[in-house]
Amino acid sequence: MASSPPNGFKFPWPFPKQESLLYRWKSNLVMTTVHLMSKLLFVANVNKIVLRNKDVLVKQIANTSRPLLTVSNHRCYIDDPLLWSVLTWKEFFANISRYRYTLAAHDICFTKSWHTKLFSLGRCVPIVRGAGVKQEGMDFCIEKLNEKKWVHIFPEGKITPQPIRIKWGVARLAMESNQPPIVLPIWVHGMERVWPKEKPYYPRFGKTVTITVGKPLDMEVVQLELRSAVEIERRKEAADRIQEALFSLGRAATTSEEEITSLNSKVVSQHI
Repeated sequence: MASSPPNGFKFPWPFPKQESLLYRWKSNLVMTTVHLMSKLLFVANVNKIVLRNKDVLVKQIANTSRPLLTVSNHRCYIDDPLLWSVLTWKEFFANISRYRYTLAAHDICFTKSWHTKLFSLGRCVPIVRGAGVKQEGMDFCIEKLNEKKWVHIFPEGKITPQPIRIKWGVARLAMESNQPPIVLPIWVHGMERVWPKEKPYYPRFGKTVTITVGKPLDMEVVQLELRSAVEIERRKEAADRIQEALFSLGRAATTSEEEITSLNSKVVSQHI
């Protein structure tokens, strides 16, 4: 695996080569606890989620014949795991062995040893922002895609109030796994109202979050179309297509005029 730079991830790699029964039990316990806490923010309509096209999400999670790569916009610190609170307990436990691995900033989630243990048990994978697409966290996620697992990524690379050009890391995940994944775009609107990114950090109530699941993008088709291109062109085109799938979903899903303007400008700018 690639190594991180000196100012990168400071701890031993937290994921075992082979998961023991005890490790899986601890991981399942952490994921279940986090799922419960996430659902509590939306119980009894203290906050409300409007979910569109849930059947598409559940179908793709349950489809273990292909690796799954979900991508979404990033508006608050805990978009993940709050996003997955839409899964019922039955859906959660039916797919817990395939529950998502998600890339998380090393300088936020992995600053202490016990943080590292806890977040990794919850299937958060350390990513060093600014270290490029060839690093251990990316390699690990490709390994999981090779095992036909589910990986989630925020391709914009950071929390941003308005859409920005996505990073190339998502293209590496989409193009380098042994079997091309299904890419599923998800647009989240209003999560930052439930958990603002500014201090004080505590949940707000009486808010509505809209989550829209888009049309699956089959990267096998994309890879065939780009098979004659050189690597850098393939990676750029893959990133462009994933961005268009995500941002076009955002344009259709959002009611914010400011966000629509930003989405349109970002899609145009990628072709300049």
